[in-house]
Amino acid sequence: MKNKQFYTYKFKSSRLKEFDYNITLDFDDAVEFGEVIALFDNQMLRSIRKIKGTEIDDEYLNELNKRKNYLKKQEHSIDNAIEIKSIQDEINRMLFIPEYITIVMDSNSHYDRLYKKKLILNNKVFVRFSSSAGQARVSTVVFVEEKIAKQLQIILDNGRNLNKKLVPSKYNAYKGLSGSSTLVVSTPKFCVVPDYESESEYEVNYVTETSKNEDDHIEVKKVREMFNRFDGQGIISYEQSKKWAEELGLDYVPAQWCVRQNFIKGMLNTFDIKKFCKEINGGNHIIETSYTNEDGTKKTADLSQTDVILSESQFKLWDSWDSVEIYQENCEKNELYWGVSLHSPKKDKDMLKMNYQFLQTLNLNKSDIEEVCSQFVKWINGVSHEDSYYTLLFLLGSEVTEEKIKNVLAHGDNHWLRSLMVNPDLMKDKHIKRKVYDLIKRKIKAGCMGQILVDGNFQTLVSDPYGMMQHICGLEVTGLLKKGEHFSHYWNKKGVKVVDSMRAPLTYRSEHVLLNLQDNEEVNKWYKYSYTGIIVNIHGVETVNWAGSDFDYDIVATTSNETIIKGVYKDELPITYEAPKSNKKVIKDEDLFKADKFSFGSIIGGITNKSTGAFALLADLKEGTREYETTLNRIKMCTKLQSAQIDKAKIGRKVKGIPPQWVTYQRINPDDSEAIKAEKQFLNNILLDRHPYFFRYLYKDTNRRYKKHYDEQNATCQQKFGMTIDKLKSKNRKSTEELEFLSKYQDTSPIIDSDCVMNNICHYIESVDFNIRKILKDSYDESIHKLYMNDEYEIDDDKVKKINKAHKDYNKMISQLIAQSHLDADNKNGFDEKLSKSVDANYNLLKEKFTEISSNVYEIVNCLVHLVYEKNSKSNKEIVWELYGDVIFENVLRNTEGKIMLPMQDENGEIEYLGNKYNLKEVIL
Repeated sequence: MKNKQFYTYKFKSSRLKEFDYNITLDFDDAVEFGEVIALFDNQMLRSIRKIKGTEIDDEYLNELNKRKNYLKKQEHSIDNAIEIKSIQDEINRMLFIPEYITIVMDSNSHYDRLYKKKLILNNKVFVRFSSSAGQARVSTVVFVEEKIAKQLQIILDNGRNLNKKLVPSKYNAYKGLSGSSTLVVSTPKFCVVPDYESESEYEVNYVTETSKNEDDHIEVKKVREMFNRFDGQGIISYEQSKKWAEELGLDYVPAQWCVRQNFIKGMLNTFDIKKFCKEINGGNHIIETSYTNEDGTKKTADLSQTDVILSESQFKLWDSWDSVEIYQENCEKNELYWGVSLHSPKKDKDMLKMNYQFLQTLNLNKSDIEEVCSQFVKWINGVSHEDSYYTLLFLLGSEVTEEKIKNVLAHGDNHWLRSLMVNPDLMKDKHIKRKVYDLIKRKIKAGCMGQILVDGNFQTLVSDPYGMMQHICGLEVTGLLKKGEHFSHYWNKKGVKVVDSMRAPLTYRSEHVLLNLQDNEEVNKWYKYSYTGIIVNIHGVETVNWAGSDFDYDIVATTSNETIIKGVYKDELPITYEAPKSNKKVIKDEDLFKADKFSFGSIIGGITNKSTGAFALLADLKEGTREYETTLNRIKMCTKLQSAQIDKAKIGRKVKGIPPQWVTYQRINPDDSEAIKAEKQFLNNILLDRHPYFFRYLYKDTNRRYKKHYDEQNATCQQKFGMTIDKLKSKNRKSTEELEFLSKYQDTSPIIDSDCVMNNICHYIESVDFNIRKILKDSYDESIHKLYMNDEYEIDDDKVKKINKAHKDYNKMISQLIAQSHLDADNKNGFDEKLSKSVDANYNLLKEKFTEISSNVYEIVNCLVHLVYEKNSKSNKEIVWELYGDVIFENVLRNTEGKIMLPMQDENGEIEYLGNKYNLKEVIL
């Protein structure tokens, strides 16, 4: 089942400021300005429709789309063009929710003004409504039309006790859950049970904060801590899982669900509740819940009649209602539904895409790096024009199943790929050759950034559900897994006993955790519905190593790659610090507004970059020196700084950021004492003010500065020594002058080109001759584009001229937008969201102009293909595929003779791809 998309406005606050926060705008103009976005349905949008008394008639919506598509395939007429436009306008009106807007705050002063004096949009007043944790990180706030907002607040409060004291930022996050994309499922019979805590003592790198200008103090010490062992986790019966699966049209029963309901969030793990009660709890199904009766005794629940067991950590405001029954009555009255935002896949992937954070924290030499990259290199080298089916598998991604192939053919939106699947001869099209070439280039570039493939996958983290059922039933909590033991059905099937686990974002070496996997009769019996998922014991401190993970549908990467397992630093201690406490209060709107501003923006990305730079610098420093130890401690401190940034929103005050001395050059003055000079030189030696070499593939500006420096110094090197810098580096015996030149070259370089793991991976992949230009040199067919056309429609020269003019006008507009974007750019490295939206908006306007020229979509495509493939053969073909790829696919299907043969997984297959075998099989469409 797919979630429906709705349209809403999204503005930059600076744009609203231009109009003094009073703006009039219709839907079409907003589309042109790139200020309309699509949102998947969620509880907030459902409740707004409830207040308005409007609901979507899915049957009528489908009829409108059918009628529109039918008209597009009829002979052109003015009446058809008008009706197509009219139908699209009606669809837009049905799916547009004008009462809900999102605003990206370019300045806190803009938000001050919007909060205090509100926004006037189309003569309606809009007020601040919510800002989820994810929205706050990107300085985004939801505003809702004032009259609707008052009713919406009552609905979403859902009869809770408004006098309960809460942490403002946490309430913001809880309220924001109603904006999560969800598919509605039936309401289960559920109960709420207390969380289970137990204490562990363990050794850590303990960080004590100092002043903002200094490095923090780090020491090894033992700490004792209480752990919420099932934080964010609940249990769902197999019967309820199966029911939800059927409701969502799934042909399997998920092992884990990520659920949402009013102030409820977290993961539910499928488990045989009744069997546990019968065999382990002596046939007793009655348990105590979190709620109490009037006489002070605990309310009970009958697990034989219960579908879902929630922990208090999942039901965020559970004590704001006197019972589950009262809460549920309010949900029914307010039409608040249970929803699923994610669920585990039918089959786990077999390939894990690594990243630079996973790799830079390993101990890998150059020989190890070649082995770790071998699968990636073999993968890229397999792509060629001669082996069209391997190339198809490559284009489909690292995980190719029969189900995926059929789904892409039936529902995919990459139409040139779908067309190529139907007819592999399309590899003779220059445009498609270029698309394949560009994709391979991007994959190689990604490989230089650490995105290489190894055996493994991501799975959901689960805390021993057997132990959770023991706690629920009031039994001694031992769990099935002992300390240091773990379970994975996926890896057990492969006979793997040890894997490395990693959770993103990963900063320090200690965040690699080796898992010892158990495979015995008991675990297989009780975890039989956990066909996927990494099950963790309840005795250890793995969640600390995984940078404070919990079990609310966190995912963890695991790999059996022996080189990676060997490269894990085995004795590294996790990093921890004493997090500040947040204060609860009876919440007012002003508190939420202030919490928003504390949550806005994040320097976590900057902190991550500093740790990566430190890893690169570390490789140039001698182990055991003060420089080495201080730089290593700075990496540890980065883990604490990241946690503090997350805590910033919770406590509502500023926290320590990157100390200035990490990035500020210390000028050495003649009158400085020798001690001061030495200290300044020490700090300058370990500055984290440069990116590592491999970041040239991440930041355009870094690459530009590096190439400029290299070219200038390379010319000097050739003049002085008669060889390139690379040749000089590889020279065995260097003169004093040559060594001094290389030292100065490194010192003045805008990047750190050290022998760190990631730089070495980057250099290795750069050194491989993938010979991908052969794809462009292979033979091509000048007439292949005929397959893209429908020969039932003749080409009308007059319409070709009109389409050509509209196309030229579009190209001129895009050129102006790009030029303006370069003038306005304040981030030379990042994605230009404004430009992207403008391009998308102009795509839609161009399509409307084409429809005015001809209401028949086949005729438009014929004219466009004729225009860009025949009349102006050097022109960009992208526009045709972007606007009408679905029609081209239909034409290719019509024009292709013979059977459609595609590679499907087969143990005895002759085609090998990423460890799997495939054979050609006919596909009927």
